[in-house]
Amino acid sequence: MKRTPAPTTSQANAVFLFTAVVTLVGSVLLQPRIGFGANLWVNEYVYILLPALLLAWLNRWPLDTTYKLRGTSRRNRLISLLAGVSLWITAAYLSKVGKLLLDRWFGVMPVDEAAQSVSASPYQIILLMIGAVVLAPICEEIMFRGFIQTAYERYSPTYGYLITGILFGAYHVLNGVSEVIPASVLGVGMGFLVSRTGSLSSSMLFHAAANLSAAFLGPALGLSAAGPPPSWTHLAAPVSLVLALLLLRSVDRQPGRDGLTGGDERTPLKGVVFLTLTILYLLAMGIMEIVARLRQ
Repeated sequence: MKRTPAPTTSQANAVFLFTAVVTLVGSVLLQPRIGFGANLWVNEYVYILLPALLLAWLNRWPLDTTYKLRGTSRRNRLISLLAGVSLWITAAYLSKVGKLLLDRWFGVMPVDEAAQSVSASPYQIILLMIGAVVLAPICEEIMFRGFIQTAYERYSPTYGYLITGILFGAYHVLNGVSEVIPASVLGVGMGFLVSRTGSLSSSMLFHAAANLSAAFLGPALGLSAAGPPPSWTHLAAPVSLVLALLLLRSVDRQPGRDGLTGGDERTPLKGVVFLTLTILYLLAMGIMEIVARLRQ
């Protein structure tokens, strides 16, 4: 394999396709046997984190500069946590509205009761909590904001975090069509943080705060229950969005693009093919959900 001085868009698109496919295939095979919590650990470590680290090792990329694995100021860390909670409220509202519309238009998604019973044990719940609050913020941020965003930043920082945020949202179609837009909103927010701070620690803290909010604030505020969103969220969602934007724009700018050199100004044909195949694959997953709803 020819070494590259920094991640390329072709590499990013190829790894993204691989991750999207094996996450689904692996989950179908493993989740009924090992449970949702344990399967999440496999997804994060093997399908998401390992490819990004393996490419860094093969190409001898320094992780601190290439993937921005370095610290940031205490002020930026605090802002990242607050922004994660604030933008999560908006994302949770969008998720609720999306599920409600899908249920009305296409029917309710069928539930796999056998899989739910396996995943409902205390052991699985503990694994799920650790996976969501600790592993996902680390593994997914190294993959998306560290590896993929760095590859797309060769065009421009803005292009980098916008495209990566959309890809991050599209990947979450595996969790349901209703999660695509909310995850995209969160993904763009995390990408903006990394672009401004030059540090992956900021997006990791944001990600952890958002997932922690989903685990504890969601049930407490009625955002995890079935049915329409609580009436107060119609106002809280846009207010939280504005607050999150103000917080994100208030972070201290820090250099974060040193050490990245060279790269294709245009994505090679093979990179375009990988991205096109990924889009078609994720689109097919969304269509399969709609068909499953219509058959209920």
